[in-house]
Amino acid sequence: MTKRFGKKILALALATSLFAACAGPAATPTAPTQQPTPPPAATPTPPPADTSAPAPADTAGMALEDIDLVVLAPAAAHGWIAATIFFANQKGDELRERGIGNYRVWQSESVAQQAGQLEDAIIQGVSGVVLFPHSDELSIPAQNLVDAGIPLFVFNRNVEADFILRLLGSNRLIGGESARVIAEGIGGSGVVAYLEVPAVGSTSVERITAFKDVMSEYPDIQQVTMTATAISIEEGLRVTTDMLTANPQIDAIFTIDDSLSMGALQAVRESGRDDVRFINGSGGSQVYFNMILESEDIFLMTATFAASMIADTVDLAIEYLHEGRRDFDFDQDFPIPNVIIIPPTIIDRYNVEQFLAPGSPW
Repeated sequence: MTKRFGKKILALALATSLFAACAGPAATPTAPTQQPTPPPAATPTPPPADTSAPAPADTAGMALEDIDLVVLAPAAAHGWIAATIFFANQKGDELRERGIGNYRVWQSESVAQQAGQLEDAIIQGVSGVVLFPHSDELSIPAQNLVDAGIPLFVFNRNVEADFILRLLGSNRLIGGESARVIAEGIGGSGVVAYLEVPAVGSTSVERITAFKDVMSEYPDIQQVTMTATAISIEEGLRVTTDMLTANPQIDAIFTIDDSLSMGALQAVRESGRDDVRFINGSGGSQVYFNMILESEDIFLMTATFAASMIADTVDLAIEYLHEGRRDFDFDQDFPIPNVIIIPPTIIDRYNVEQFLAPGSPW
């Protein structure tokens, strides 16, 4: 499935015309002497027909006004997915000002509905599709789109299809970079609690595993485990309250989601504790951004897995369609080919204003 989009050079066969040498008949001794008559010039032999399929050529690029781009995403009224739709629509406003021919965002309630939308995109002959899939169950409909000659650009979740590229954030970098900031922030010693949610699968496993790996480099830091059953403010409040009761000293708290950090912050406030110096979330919630901005006593921060990355995916799709095929900077260390990783940004009180997006539902 690995793609390389460098220019391919077509080999052209050049035919060499064949000319027959002139040769006259041998003269007998008794025959009158005469000049031999030359045969007519040979007709050049045409080259054999090339029956092989031509190599795919680079696209020259479409005019922006000719591009018809569709973004497919799960429907959501709130939360991270709703924020991706917000940023996808915001990108559409920008593209319309630039003169794009057609751009729309189609939402779906189910895998079956999104599969139908992929079929509709084929029927309509769109220029390209940015797909935020419900799940990998969309692999066959996604490949059908590619087989119809429509470039596919995948956001976040994976499908087994010959997409041009897939763009996503890194759970591992979120966990590792957050751990480093916390460890250095507390001077390499103290007690750090982390909150995991096994029910959400790889997101929790990857973030917590990387977090613990980096923390293991600091032998003077004691780690305390918290486990929630779901990602919510309520769960963050509940488990953090219990953890604070059981531990008289906590220097910092790390959670796998900003909603959990909001609950953890509430628990610290309600307990009256003043030993907690850092609370680190994950994701990029606008609500949490405002808490970061307003908190003066506890240093709040988060590592982004930003919903705005959907706009980056749209930008790359436009670049491919408008400017022609090109080589993208794929992450060669990632186990899936054609993948671009957006590393997290640590957001705190010093840079949070740069990331505020009024109107975002998350």
